[in-house]
Amino acid sequence: MEEESSVHKKARATNPPASAQEAVPVAEAASLLTDDLIVEILSRLPARSIHRFKCVSPSWRALITDPANRKKLPQALAGFLYSTYHWADPRFLKFHFASVSVDAPPPVDLSLAFLPPDKYLYVDQLDACNGLLLCLCYMAHSPPSTDKRTPLESHFIVCNPATERWVDLPPHAKVPKGHRGVARLGFDPAVSSHFHVLQFEETDQEDCVTGVNIYSSQTGAWKRRQSRLVEKITLYAGLASVFFHGMLHLLGMLKPMKLDDDAVLVAVDMEGQVWKAIRVPSGGLSFGTIGLSQGRLHYATTSLGIVDKNKKEDTSLATKIASVWCMEDYDSKEWVLKHSVSNDELRSKTKAEYKVTAIHPDRDTIFLDSCDVDTLASYDMQHREFRRILNLKKDRAPLFVPYVPLFSDSLAGADGQ
Repeated sequence: MEEESSVHKKARATNPPASAQEAVPVAEAASLLTDDLIVEILSRLPARSIHRFKCVSPSWRALITDPANRKKLPQALAGFLYSTYHWADPRFLKFHFASVSVDAPPPVDLSLAFLPPDKYLYVDQLDACNGLLLCLCYMAHSPPSTDKRTPLESHFIVCNPATERWVDLPPHAKVPKGHRGVARLGFDPAVSSHFHVLQFEETDQEDCVTGVNIYSSQTGAWKRRQSRLVEKITLYAGLASVFFHGMLHLLGMLKPMKLDDDAVLVAVDMEGQVWKAIRVPSGGLSFGTIGLSQGRLHYATTSLGIVDKNKKEDTSLATKIASVWCMEDYDSKEWVLKHSVSNDELRSKTKAEYKVTAIHPDRDTIFLDSCDVDTLASYDMQHREFRRILNLKKDRAPLFVPYVPLFSDSLAGADGQ
């Protein structure tokens, strides 16, 4: 018995606990992973997780920030493109970049200095989608003209500031006299390297969308499609769009306008054959914006302070300074209230008037823009935390476009070097 007992003791002494036994193979397996295999695994994760993994170790940080690996990994939100009015030449705007990382420089140069200055007199940044920028370039006169009344020829380009490559689009149909044009970009690198540019037309007389010109990088040509919207809708030209489920989404307004039920989401496919008008939550007189966050469409409103006094019980969004809605199921088109914050709560933190200007693509955070103090701020809706990011330039135009860099070389038809 003593001999058997000693055998069992020896076995227990030489064999570690089961948990320790399991840890050894896991550690050994992890050490066998090559850098290429780790990058391949990380490429399947959301940008928010990759950003956190930089803190695992110095070697992981170096691996994730390596320029060669950035091409394969999803990137986090870098900041926002916005513009200010150029009073010296009222034809043009000045463009700026607001970084959301206060202590870090912008990941790429968004001045577009790589475009040939002798060819383009002025570049108007219209939209950004998954790392690509849509610009309207005004051609330089030869010889140069000092007369600001001289008409300028223009055409669209699509470029990737991270790789400094661009595509010159062929001449597009000019917006007829008495019409307005709103151009936006559709691109999803997870699906294809090809992109689409949609230029919507509206008539001044009817004040509604009448059709769209669509450019496809796959065909290299423009095509015209008539609007298939049943309702009369005018688009908000000063708001960003969202490309999702193969359709471009833009906020619009029903005509004739109603005070408490006029905002609508317009969705158009890349062939111009499918048009949808999706109702958004009624917010009275409010400022609204859309965004793609955590793989779902989101809609945020900021009340302008007018409440419907005819309602006995005030349940409208006008009692909220900010409300964020999520479309959990795209097929059902039903909105679910995700977060809201009262006017008193936000003012106690900010000491100023703010409106929601964007929605974070990876987390429950909204970005706030104050016209009073020209400040960009963020508000974590989950933890109720407010943070001032930076001061913005004065005399801003309304368009505020989120930018996420794309380090992949994939851009169909790129001829820029």
